[in-house]
Amino acid sequence: MQGNNVTYQIASDANSRGNFTRNGKLNGQLGPNLRPISDNFVFSISRDLGTIQATKDPVVWAIGYTTDSAVNYSDLSAAPPTSRSPYYKIQYSNDEELASIYGNARGDDMSNIKRQIVDFLNDFSNASSIAQQSQAMIYSDSQTITNDLGVLTTIALAEVYGSIQLTVGTDELGNPDKSDVMMFMKNTGGFKKK
Repeated sequence: MQGNNVTYQIASDANSRGNFTRNGKLNGQLGPNLRPISDNFVFSISRDLGTIQATKDPVVWAIGYTTDSAVNYSDLSAAPPTSRSPYYKIQYSNDEELASIYGNARGDDMSNIKRQIVDFLNDFSNASSIAQQSQAMIYSDSQTITNDLGVLTTIALAEVYGSIQLTVGTDELGNPDKSDVMMFMKNTGGFKKK
């Protein structure tokens, strides 16, 4: 966990909420076994902001999952589908170590994993600023056509970005091939002819 006064707990919902209610923080307990998601077992995270009037910087949380392969690609040649990995595999090859600072890594590996997570979280302000500028530009341009279009296009922007998958192929040895980059977009709906 990064940052000051951040606590976490993976336990039953009653246990986590009880600890937070009694102590104002969580106890760092990790559930002993992997298990399916259920509605009474939770991952809890908190950050004590102290007494505040307003926050100067955003408090950034990141929870995610990884998948590999990202896409099974078939072209028009009738060749068998090929598995494609997420583009970030060029930089970070091991999902388990990337996603967990509590994995099997030790020493320098642990330091590297923490650096990767910090790199990701530290870019939030820049990414948020760019997203807000893009959204404002799209909204403004859409408003010149009709007032209602601005709202629709800004709502669609998040759906479009969320549906994009940037991928990389692999070489003969199974390593990411930087020269084989493709982007895919999932069908987010459309109009059907009647």
